[in-house]
Amino acid sequence: MATDAGKHERPPSLAQRRVGQRLKGWRERASKTQEDAATALLVHHTKIYRIESGRTLAKPGDIRELSRIYDIPDSQTEELIHLSRSALKPGIVDSYRDVVSGDLGLLADLEAACTHMRAWDGDVVHGLLQTPAYAYAILGTLKGPSDEVRRKRLKFRLERQRVLMSNDPACDIRIVLGEAALRYTVGSDDVMRDQIEHLLDLSNQIDIRIRPFSEGPHPWTAGGVFTLLDFPDPADPAVVYTESHLDSRYMETARELAEYRRIFGELYGKSVPVKEFVT
Repeated sequence: MATDAGKHERPPSLAQRRVGQRLKGWRERASKTQEDAATALLVHHTKIYRIESGRTLAKPGDIRELSRIYDIPDSQTEELIHLSRSALKPGIVDSYRDVVSGDLGLLADLEAACTHMRAWDGDVVHGLLQTPAYAYAILGTLKGPSDEVRRKRLKFRLERQRVLMSNDPACDIRIVLGEAALRYTVGSDDVMRDQIEHLLDLSNQIDIRIRPFSEGPHPWTAGGVFTLLDFPDPADPAVVYTESHLDSRYMETARELAEYRRIFGELYGKSVPVKEFVT
């Protein structure tokens, strides 16, 4: 799992991502390229790319200049500036940015705003479904972090769970686990017993399913963990977050989203409800 941080810069926020997406939309409506915008701002085109991808927050001055270039109405410009300033307000990850990567910090922000979540984890119980004891045992398998860092990451994981489960309206969550997630002993037999009971309890609120070994291998099962998120605002496109031991990344193109929806549909279709699997 890509959980190491190593950097102390402020992670990107959902508001920062929204500013970038909306500026990109206005640029495209104005039939301008990133190079056109960069030339007008007297900056390198990578700055425009970083703003539009949510990696860099557009400052009010940048927004006003880009609004002039893209012919954005004044009311929309002021809304973008307000959104940019809101990105500087403390979020869920702010207390943990010394131990959480920027990608994972953004994921927590996205989870808090999503209306639909579809996720797959083949080998371990998904982080948002873990008990504290199970989560701490998983964090203990990572090489390098101190006990203090592990405890802080555990608090962050539990805070992500709390925020997601308190979404109003409630998020439509479907998570598929591989059978291995219930077969591997994590921590101890007692930890696993409590974890499985926790899954059964959560299944009253969340659609949790298990893909049994008897279904055989799926082309994706070696492809890593992924989470697909949808949002209520049409200006916020769906996003796929993937992670492996080495890295994590976000994908947003129509082709990528369609492929991950197809993969999840296949995994979901060959899975069974956790209550049915356990009993």
